[in-house]
Amino acid sequence: MNFKKVGLSVAAFAIAIAGAFATNSRSASAGDGYTNLQQVPSQGSPCVYRQTCAGGFNTCRVTISGKLLQLLQLEPNGTCSSTVLSQP
Repeated sequence: MNFKKVGLSVAAFAIAIAGAFATNSRSASAGDGYTNLQQVPSQGSPCVYRQTCAGGFNTCRVTISGKLLQLLQLEPNGTCSSTVLSQP
């Protein structure tokens, strides 16, 4: 009986660790892409959602009004970060 409890605890711990790695991997390679007023002065609001980035080379760029723009992260306070989402 005690062996079953230990086995169940180990399995639950392993699943939690695997979930943490999966979440971290997703957030490192994907993100929501935004543009700010400096990039697109005519957009009307400080930070506008443009697309979801899939990660990888040149994936987080968008062409608006003929200009190729690098998409930015969204900060917790709702402003656009200066961190560019496209990867080198």
